[in-house]
Amino acid sequence: MEEQKKKTSTGRIVGFIFLGLFVLFIFSGGCFFLGYLGGLFSGGFGSSFKTTSAFSSQTDSIYLIRMEGVISGTQSSSLLNTPVITPEYMIEQLTQAEKNSNVKAILIRVNSGGGSAAASQEIFEELKKVKKPVVVSVGDICASGAYYISCAADKIVANRTSSVGSIGVILQVPNLEELYKKLGIKFTTIKQGKYKDVGSSDRPLTQEEEELFKKQTFKIYDQFIQDVAESRKISQDKVREIATGWVFLGTEAKELGLIDEIGTYKDAEKIAAQLGGIKGEPNIISKRQYNLIDMLLGYSINYFANFIEYFNNKNGTINLFQY
Repeated sequence: MEEQKKKTSTGRIVGFIFLGLFVLFIFSGGCFFLGYLGGLFSGGFGSSFKTTSAFSSQTDSIYLIRMEGVISGTQSSSLLNTPVITPEYMIEQLTQAEKNSNVKAILIRVNSGGGSAAASQEIFEELKKVKKPVVVSVGDICASGAYYISCAADKIVANRTSSVGSIGVILQVPNLEELYKKLGIKFTTIKQGKYKDVGSSDRPLTQEEEELFKKQTFKIYDQFIQDVAESRKISQDKVREIATGWVFLGTEAKELGLIDEIGTYKDAEKIAAQLGGIKGEPNIISKRQYNLIDMLLGYSINYFANFIEYFNNKNGTINLFQY
């Protein structure tokens, strides 16, 4: 009788897991279809800003780069064409803007809550090397890794209610030990190297491993604070006070010195034109656009893809540090 109950319980758990995966599949397919229709009938969310091809402009122009979605080192959620910001994508755009003699300034439209610490830092370092004026226009959110990157720009412009900041680092290591027991799943780990299986999902972290991760997290956190302080010309002590992971409204971020101006996309466009010495209505050129469905779906799909990647690589070798 007891054995029968265990089997029934295990069957329910497995059933719920497959049901969840099925629902996610249906939801993703529906969003993809809606996004496709949205692109057909409205030209996508990004089409509200008048742009021309990056290769057709013959006048002084502003190069628009859309930094929307999750910051990642890989295109893990590219299956459904959802927005992922990779260093390769950003570097390619920045290189095109730098090489194009008609481009006098670069405008980065940001709608991102952050992502990979390493990918964010790589984009930040490359953006610092850009010689042309760079202006960031914040839409809904510019947080964590996205704010880290934005600090390399010459000016940051946000709306009054935009979410800005979230200076901090997070590391989460899933522990599925109890779930594996209920499902009757057992792992045999054969390793060479004391920490080779650190972060494995079939066991909790040891106290020593936790301490090692805390030290690494603090180092990454400290780098974040130093780069923000240097880029924004704010003392490290002040940045450390507000580096709690909290996001601030645009008006609050302005008072704290995290952004330069309160304004809209058009205001940021005008500032970029001024810094680039462009007179009159600026010509905007761009390469790539996303629609709203793509942007919203990107967060859920990317998180799910990363979880599956972690599950398939249970030795914990993937990058877990997030801004």
